[in-house]
Amino acid sequence: MPFSLLKNAIGDSKMLLFLIGIIAAFLTGVTLLELRVVLVPFAVALFLSIMFQPLVLFCKKKRIPMAVSLTFVLLSLALVLGLIGLVVYQSAQSLTSSIDHYESRIDEIVEQAESVADRYAAPLGLEVQDLGSSRVINVSTLSQLVSTGLGSFFTFLANAFMVLLFMLFILTSSGGFEAKVRAAYPPDIAARVAHVTQNIASGIRRYLVAKTFVSALTGILVGLVLWILGVDFPVFWGFITFVFNFIPNVGSIAAVVLAFLSAALQFHTLTVPLIALACMALIQMTVGNIIDPWVMASNLDLSPLLVILSLIFWGWLWGIAGAVLAVPMTATIKIIFENVSGLSRIATLMGSSPKAPSLEA
Repeated sequence: MPFSLLKNAIGDSKMLLFLIGIIAAFLTGVTLLELRVVLVPFAVALFLSIMFQPLVLFCKKKRIPMAVSLTFVLLSLALVLGLIGLVVYQSAQSLTSSIDHYESRIDEIVEQAESVADRYAAPLGLEVQDLGSSRVINVSTLSQLVSTGLGSFFTFLANAFMVLLFMLFILTSSGGFEAKVRAAYPPDIAARVAHVTQNIASGIRRYLVAKTFVSALTGILVGLVLWILGVDFPVFWGFITFVFNFIPNVGSIAAVVLAFLSAALQFHTLTVPLIALACMALIQMTVGNIIDPWVMASNLDLSPLLVILSLIFWGWLWGIAGAVLAVPMTATIKIIFENVSGLSRIATLMGSSPKAPSLEA
């Protein structure tokens, strides 16, 4: 009898823990969703701080005042964001002013499609109804979509101030964590904790720098090719390629398709759009299959299923910003798990190949 009571108690405790886990997961999701306005800028600021931390520490070793180094880093980043915002704003304005031209091109394409369809349908006794561009695409809706995109981008630029503010506080504490650990723990534990945190920070930094470099290279090459071919808004499409390249597989395809459709509406023949499509596809394949693995020497080896699930989850939770941040956040979690002995096996499960977990001593 006591054994059955103990067994029932254990079963009840497991069920209770399972229910508590479900409630905790639900509350975490609600919190992430409701606080996305603050958490998205904080996540961006955290990744940028990890990338720029070595520069701040270098200035600190050279006895350059912290205020000077932080001002230099933040002003440089603000200048880059401002230039990007200016370029994208001007490109989007030009795109909005060209809506009428795209409407006439859509009319021409629809008329050509109707004539071709009528030519092949007539022998079969079929009639092709008049489509009209208004049935294919509503230009006012397209203009509204561009305006909404502009508003979203300006919201991002407004959040840039919050990102810089978060970076200011994060970078201010750079270099002080190790001293706090050594003061709070015995020497052996402090050395282990410091070693693990350094491995985590360096691994995340290598990934972020490599991914940013590869994405920037792809965006520059795409923008240069489109500029040479005379496609409108090459800088804009280069920037879109840079951002979408952080979204694996789907992002690169979406960037290529959008740029191709823009070129197809601009030119009266498909010669230049097809050349642009071939060049962009070649750039994406070359960078993705050759340069990307070479630059990112330590392959994170994330499971494709895990990548898709992270894209779905973070994209649903935080929109496009979540889709862009999904893989960096997943990679960060895997790097952290790899460097914590109790979680290293989970990092192995997150990979695509069965590699045994290995921690540096």
